[in-house]
Amino acid sequence: MGGSIATKVAYKIETEMKDSVLKRAVLALFVIDVVEGTAMEALPFMEQIVHNRPNEFRNLVSVIKYGISSGQVRDKRSARVSMPSQVKEVEDQKSGGVKYVWRTELMATKPFWVEWFSGLT
Repeated sequence: MGGSIATKVAYKIETEMKDSVLKRAVLALFVIDVVEGTAMEALPFMEQIVHNRPNEFRNLVSVIKYGISSGQVRDKRSARVSMPSQVKEVEDQKSGGVKYVWRTELMATKPFWVEWFSGLT
């Protein structure tokens, strides 16, 4: 989903913010992502995928292992780079320790999924 959001933001900067500092800062955007048709076909399954994810992790090692075991990331090196930024550290109210939860509440973005992918190709 990130590629579609980045594309929409870059387009908005290009067309509506011509005199802004961002316009001069964003020279190009490369998106390696699925095509619109594939993304749209996958949307009916996204809700179940999101619901099947663990809500929290006890440490970053667990986050990385989940990324690999779920198929979200293919190898350990990629998982160590990409998975930690998807979670944030919060205080565990029960234990007083820390835990990691998803940074973005994906289900809250569901009303926008179709819009993000429509016209992407």
